[in-house]
Amino acid sequence: MNSITRRLFSTTSTIRSTAAAAVEGGLPVDFASTPIQAKYLPRVIQRRIAKQLLNLESSSSSSSSSVPRQINIQNPFLVSRSTKSGILESNNANDDEIQYKWKKPIISNRRQKQLLNHFPSIDLPFSPKSLKSSSNSIITGLSLGESRSVQWDKNTIINWTGDLKFKQEQRILQASNPEEPGLAQEEEEVIQKSIYSGRKKMFKGHKDERNKQQKLQDRQVRLDGMEKRIREWRQGRNDEKQRNRPSLPF
Repeated sequence: MNSITRRLFSTTSTIRSTAAAAVEGGLPVDFASTPIQAKYLPRVIQRRIAKQLLNLESSSSSSSSSVPRQINIQNPFLVSRSTKSGILESNNANDDEIQYKWKKPIISNRRQKQLLNHFPSIDLPFSPKSLKSSSNSIITGLSLGESRSVQWDKNTIINWTGDLKFKQEQRILQASNPEEPGLAQEEEEVIQKSIYSGRKKMFKGHKDERNKQQKLQDRQVRLDGMEKRIREWRQGRNDEKQRNRPSLPF
């Protein structure tokens, strides 16, 4: 048994035993108040925390200030808004309407699924994929989007920050509670709204394919009036011959 599998079984059994003891004693299961040790995290997350702490220490040493005990780090499983996006993206936008650019998660969705297959979701930062985890049913102390803090060392605690997008959050709520009546009407309209709602659906193809239908219609119209145009052309040619014929017989 490798270290990852051993870690998964030991942690999962510990969590289940703790939850079972709490439930039997009539106490609520609350893992939010107990941070997880950093050594139990995946290496990719440990490297992410170490990098952020190194940047924080370098900035604090230059400003002669101490590193705080509570440190907030962006959740690598969630999207984040760009720090340089506090500017207007277009000159036509109003001064009060500032548009932000969203950045993709630092850890991709594929990698998140792999981590959730090897580690309990309670040990990892919150991820939209964690709701499908098997160990998620015993977690009652964390709300949607909330992550368990990390005990990096004796004096440092890491808190994961980041919010879900509105549409993504509503989809997760609807998927996790299928038996409930559903969302409000306006929220459902926002979620189910497609890119072509309220406007004509674009034709995706080459230009000659887009214009083919109109071209066939124009061709049919010309074919329907072909006999009339032939008569008019012949009549015009005969009239021109009559006009060009000389009046004298010689």
